[in-house]
Amino acid sequence: MRHLTLLALLAGLCAPVLGQQYTFKHSSLPCLDKTFTIVAHVFPDSLNGAYHISEAQVRQAVASANSFFAPICARFEICEFRYHENWQYDTLRSTAAQIAEITTKYNVERRINMYLVDSFVNPYARCGLATLNGINDPVSSYILLRKSCLNARAIAHELGHFFNLKHTFEGNGAELVDGSNCTVAGDGICDTPADPYVPGEPFEFYITGQCRFINGKRDAKGDYYNPDVGNIMSYYPCDTCGFTWGQLNAMAEAYLSSAIKFW
Repeated sequence: MRHLTLLALLAGLCAPVLGQQYTFKHSSLPCLDKTFTIVAHVFPDSLNGAYHISEAQVRQAVASANSFFAPICARFEICEFRYHENWQYDTLRSTAAQIAEITTKYNVERRINMYLVDSFVNPYARCGLATLNGINDPVSSYILLRKSCLNARAIAHELGHFFNLKHTFEGNGAELVDGSNCTVAGDGICDTPADPYVPGEPFEFYITGQCRFINGKRDAKGDYYNPDVGNIMSYYPCDTCGFTWGQLNAMAEAYLSSAIKFW
């Protein structure tokens, strides 16, 4: 019943997105039966020391993201908020170097450390950054999110990276439409269609306002792309359909194969 209810929910979310199909083979997915705890780290601004986000907002966004992970029986909850007075970290200008400083100073081991900041310098990341396969790094892994775009999809997207998912557009069109190289190109997951999106290019090159894919790019075999514009690991600003079966299975396997488990 749990899976059928979620499937109905996702089907409703996906209805406005044209040409998308999600097939969830729930019975064959691992059930982790695991609640992962998140430590939320918040920094104040440099003007008046305000944090510009409430605990209720953060808790609600995390709770809303949980529905996307229900097929593998994974849940997330905030176990603690930590407020840091170092306002210089609220606006990250040297992102990689400053993230290294932040995680060294503030990370709590064997927890998912989620840092909420006003802004960071990265020309391609819209809402956040995360350690790829961070679930296998209980010491220095992190999730970084802009306060202004904290929502269920942004959290689910970064958690996807944390559980070893790549973007659907990895390789910027290297994956073939017929899927014949799907295990070695793109995101490495075969039930996410090849996606030619190039980070930084205007979305108008790819979709209409109704999320109809219109880009005329072809792959190396001359086939037209038809990506999954509602997938959580894509960048398209369309209704969120969720994760595919392959993505859910990959996330579960990333946790099951991790050497040291998170609490």
